[in-house]
Amino acid sequence: MTQAEGHPELTRAERIFVRISILQTILAVAGMFTGGVALFAALNEADAVRKQQMAAVWPHIVIRDINYGIAGEERFEVVVGNRGIGPARIMSATALIDGEPIDSWADIVRPLAEDGNFRFSNVRVSGSVLSPAEDVIAFAVDAKYTSKQLVDAVQELTQSRRVNVVICYCSVFDDCFRLDGLAETTVAVDMCSAPKRRTSI
Repeated sequence: MTQAEGHPELTRAERIFVRISILQTILAVAGMFTGGVALFAALNEADAVRKQQMAAVWPHIVIRDINYGIAGEERFEVVVGNRGIGPARIMSATALIDGEPIDSWADIVRPLAEDGNFRFSNVRVSGSVLSPAEDVIAFAVDAKYTSKQLVDAVQELTQSRRVNVVICYCSVFDDCFRLDGLAETTVAVDMCSAPKRRTSI
C-alpha cells in the first residue's frame, strides 16, 4: 500500500508486533486446545478409576431356599449370601406374604402349625455386613425340633411363590442395589430407605 491510497505502510517494528500478536494468538488457541484435551483425558481417567474401584468392591446378594429331605432330619432354610467381590452392607431386609410385609418369620410359621406349637431359628439380616462368599441362614425350620409336617408346609408355601424377600444393600462406596427374591432381579438404586424396625428381618 502507498501513502496515496490513504493507507500508510506499516513500519518494520509494527509488522514485527503484528506477527508476534498473531503468533501469541495461535499459541493461546493451541494451549486452550491442549488444555481441553488434557482435561478430557483426566476426566476419562478419573471415571475409569472410579469404575475400577466400584468393580473391586462390588457386592452381589443372592437368596436361596435349601431343603434337606433326610428322613427324621427334614430341614428347610432361607439362606442369604454374598457372591460379589466386596462386602455387602445390608441396609434393609423385608419378608412378605402375598405382597404384604410381615412382622417376623413367626407370621409365616404360625398359621401352618396345626397344633399351635412351632419352633424355628432365624438370624437378623438387616444391619449386617456380609463378606464375599459369606452365607447367613436367615430362617430355618427343622424336623428335629418341630415336625416334618411343618417343614413340608413351610416349603410348600415358599414354593407357591406367595413368600418373598426383598433386600436393599450397598457397597463400601455407597453404590446401592435392591434385590427382589421372588422376581430374582437386582437393580441399582440411588439409596436404600431406612427399614421399618417392625417389618425388617
